[in-house]
Amino acid sequence: MQETDQLVQKLDKEVAIINEKLDTLENNHLAHIKKDIDRILYVLGAVGLAVLGELFLLLNKIL
Repeated sequence: MQETDQLVQKLDKEVAIINEKLDTLENNHLAHIKKDIDRILYVLGAVGLAVLGELFLLLNKIL
C-alpha cells in the first residue's frame, strides 16, 4: 500500500510538472510566435503594396 501511495505521489508531481510546462508553452512561446507571424505578415503586406504601386506606375507609363 505504501509503495502504491509513493507511486501516486510521484505521478502527481510529474503531472504537475507537465501542466506547468504546457502553461509556459501556451502563454509564453505561442504569444511570441504569434507576434513574429504578425510582423512577417505586416512586412509582406508592405512589400505587396509597393509592388502593386510599381505595377500601376508601369501601366500608367505604357498606356
